[in-house]
Amino acid sequence: MDNNKLKEIFFNRAEVEDAERVICDNCFEHEVFYLRDSQGREFSLGLMTVLECVAFAISQGDLPKLPISWLDNIDNVYYTDLSEREGIFYDD
Repeated sequence: MDNNKLKEIFFNRAEVEDAERVICDNCFEHEVFYLRDSQGREFSLGLMTVLECVAFAISQGDLPKLPISWLDNIDNVYYTDLSEREGIFYDD
């Protein structure tokens, strides 16, 4: 990917300005975030994607490891395998 495209992606951030809970029967996830980027485009981001991003950041050393009990709870509620991934948790 060229440098201009990278700049366009990295500087087009979405920010949370307001939040409300909306029930979505067809979202296929427990939580879906409705966002607007800096250019006014609207999009959604699922909680599973957020959790995957957090796991990646932990594996890269950018976030601290999480307690295994917290990850076990996430696994049980959202049917993930986060507690089985090496390097993102500590025993509590």
